[in-house]
Amino acid sequence: MLLDATRNMLPEQAPVLQALRILDQAQAKIALVVNAQGKLSGCVVDGDVRRGLLHGHSLETPVSQIMHRQPYVLPAHSSRQKILHAMQVLEIKQVPLVTPEGLVTGIAVHDLLLGLQHGERPNHVVVMAGGKGKRLLPITQDLPKPMVQLGGKPILEWILLRLRHHGFREFSFAINYLGHVIEDYFGDGTAFGCRIRYVREKDFLGTAGALSLLPPGDTHPLVVTNGDILSGIDFGHLVDFHAAGGRSATVCARAHRVEVPYGVIEMHAGCLQGIVEKPVYDNLISAGIYVLSPQVLARIPKDQVLDMPDLLRSLINAHHAIGVFVLEDEWVDVGRHDDLERAKRNFTDPG
Repeated sequence: MLLDATRNMLPEQAPVLQALRILDQAQAKIALVVNAQGKLSGCVVDGDVRRGLLHGHSLETPVSQIMHRQPYVLPAHSSRQKILHAMQVLEIKQVPLVTPEGLVTGIAVHDLLLGLQHGERPNHVVVMAGGKGKRLLPITQDLPKPMVQLGGKPILEWILLRLRHHGFREFSFAINYLGHVIEDYFGDGTAFGCRIRYVREKDFLGTAGALSLLPPGDTHPLVVTNGDILSGIDFGHLVDFHAAGGRSATVCARAHRVEVPYGVIEMHAGCLQGIVEKPVYDNLISAGIYVLSPQVLARIPKDQVLDMPDLLRSLINAHHAIGVFVLEDEWVDVGRHDDLERAKRNFTDPG
């Protein structure tokens, strides 16, 4: 969605004060300076005004003296994907679109392109919360793993708070084992400032099969996360990365280092070639967090067991683009007792 640029335009001789009013009142926080022929000659943002005042200019100074004379622009007919990609790379939230003659046809605004309103993201989030958590027995004997307490809150609540902090409000919890415990605690989500619906598996459908039970109609990329993953990830940044690349799916990955505490033999044809002492191997592992474009859901068979790696392999075989978003944030897979203890020591409040 583009904004009409008319309200953001001002002539080169206009005072800085007029640019400041545009920045204060217009939806796109950028003032577009045009010449007598109506062609873009520069732009002004808050930083330009501050620098101008620090260099001795006043609010009555012509805006042409403080404007940025080579603003970043895109061609008038740029695709949504191209615009979002440029915004991601350059870390900008708005960009003017211009004709070859230099006439502004509109302003692309990051949040509007993604459908955000009042900081809320339209993307649906599915949390896979139906596993039995056998490795956490006896804690999970009468408690679903996502409801295991950490710092006074269930793991699932920490996940919800992190996502809500980044503007997500629409949730589905895929439940099975002791699912009523989760429903009783979270209800419809009103108490947590969001909306929660439940996908009830009659049988365990794997790490992706429950997605076949979602009602149709979503038009935005879907965030999928396991119900035992705690991370400091910026979920908004993840969705932006996915949208900018035009991908069918995006997989979050985490660096994982394996140290072999022995000398590793290298051999060929039964003969020793060398010994590598205590080698270290670095790999990327799946972090249990994904983004799926809506068309991917049609590939998931109804009520059949399907794990996420199998779904991703089917996309690869069909030549779909799959992005990899490498996490550098705090991340814990709370699958075992030692993981839970580590989470208790290291995990911090996401909100």
